[in-house]
Amino acid sequence: MHGENVGALTERFAGGISMAGRDGLDTLSGMCRFSADDPSTFAATMISVDLGSVRVNRMRSTAVAGVRGSGQLHDPMSGYVAVACILAGSIVLEQNQSVHRVNEGDALCVDFGRPLAIDIAEGSDLVFAYLPRPLVLSRSVDPRRFGGAALPGSVTGAVLAGMLGPLTARRMHPGEVALIEHAVVDLAVAVLREAHPFRGQPEDGASGLRSRVHEVIEQNFTDPAFSVEQVAATVNVSSRYLHKVMESEEQSVYGLIRRRRVRCGVDLLADPSLSGLSIGQIARRSGFAGLSQFGRAVRAVTGTSPRELRRRATGTG
Repeated sequence: MHGENVGALTERFAGGISMAGRDGLDTLSGMCRFSADDPSTFAATMISVDLGSVRVNRMRSTAVAGVRGSGQLHDPMSGYVAVACILAGSIVLEQNQSVHRVNEGDALCVDFGRPLAIDIAEGSDLVFAYLPRPLVLSRSVDPRRFGGAALPGSVTGAVLAGMLGPLTARRMHPGEVALIEHAVVDLAVAVLREAHPFRGQPEDGASGLRSRVHEVIEQNFTDPAFSVEQVAATVNVSSRYLHKVMESEEQSVYGLIRRRRVRCGVDLLADPSLSGLSIGQIARRSGFAGLSQFGRAVRAVTGTSPRELRRRATGTG
């Protein structure tokens, strides 16, 4: 399901596309229903780049307005949340009973699982990082809390914008994608946390339990002895009930733990300051019991061995 959502997000814009007039508005209206005061003068370009689970879209446009209503909330886009960086121009976004205007240098948080209205000013240049909802939840961020939040003059947002802009203008080697994906996710989540800092407030019912599970994994994944049974014990439910509650997730509890460990390991492998550590030491710091387990997990997630990832990132073996 994950891959299908990524492919359906804005697949037609991969490689870049120009849109103009009424036909152009129709092409753009996959995620929102867009309109312009004078449709005949509408013009925009869109280009998309996939970075593993994340998609980056860059859009340059004349003035246009969009509405995403409740009737669209069951499409693949609903599985995504986004951080929008304003490279030029401005946006006005209405979502979650709030209205914010953001200008060049600002950042904006958008939840495509909820209704919204957006106005894009003439000559705007925008870049969006779309993150799958489960990925955001895995970082202990509830995406329902930040939709419509604006970050004027955010330093983190500016760093993210500086990274996202060039990504749509170059082809990447497959080995680079996993590394860049992690960096984009880390920065985008930092923007989300800045918009609505996580305070650990419990939610009710199954949703609250799932959020708590992600939080527990985040706090304990580096312990090689940490297990699914310990997750269940920490959140005070049986392992059987835990599996039932987490059925709506894309991965099992074990899969969530393993993927978090792999993400940590990839980040450590790419850190030049840690080039003196052996890959076995990196494995243990990431929560893996041994080198072979680490190698299998990294290759399963990234398609590349830990040694090759380190070589490409730091030029060392």
